[in-house]
Amino acid sequence: MDNVKNSSYGKIAFLLKLGIAGAVIILAGDLLMGWGIKDISKTGIEYQLSQYLTLSDARMFRAAVFGFTRVPLAVLGHLGIYKLLKPYSQKYSRMYAAGIVGFLAFGGAGVHVSSVEAAFFYKYMTKIGAEEALALTVKFASYFLLPLYVILLTGWFIMVYAHIRAVIGNLSPYPRWFWVFSMPAGSLIFSLVGLFGNSEIVNAIMVGAFSLGNIWTLSGHLWMLNKVREKYETALSK
Repeated sequence: MDNVKNSSYGKIAFLLKLGIAGAVIILAGDLLMGWGIKDISKTGIEYQLSQYLTLSDARMFRAAVFGFTRVPLAVLGHLGIYKLLKPYSQKYSRMYAAGIVGFLAFGGAGVHVSSVEAAFFYKYMTKIGAEEALALTVKFASYFLLPLYVILLTGWFIMVYAHIRAVIGNLSPYPRWFWVFSMPAGSLIFSLVGLFGNSEIVNAIMVGAFSLGNIWTLSGHLWMLNKVREKYETALSK
């Protein structure tokens, strides 16, 4: 039984480390996409998209590759969290696993690459005309990107709900206050940098806020893993 416990603990630590590595690489792609200045002469959606007009095609390509090739690696970290929840709650661990499936299936090649495609599309459509470019980009996103986001966010919400409910319900090895290491909490914390205005670093972090929230969650679980090991192994042996 001790060998089983040690093996399970070691696998979880390894999965969390793989997940963090994948999330860091995804963040690198987000920073590549976000590193730019928004055109203050524009408003609304045009203002938000204006930072992508000066990005090179090569940078967009690298950002897309970083995302779709590393999302599966980042998802492995969440498999580690699933394993931590499983001895405590079949209900919430299964919900978490279901969310992982949606996250994996649509996170990389689905949403990440399609988001870069939308920016690429807008960049070149502006050569035809700004108003037409915006209308066509919104249409493109509505037809092809929005459905993927709905599926991705559905999986993400299921993961987040299961995780937070398990933690605050004492159905995990972590203390109840550990809900602060959930993905929405981490993403919100890093999104606050948007209060510091319009600059390359601020805009880059805003684009990468979701990835930073992912790193926040996985790193928090790894940081506390040794402290909750005994509690987890006790639950595993029951």
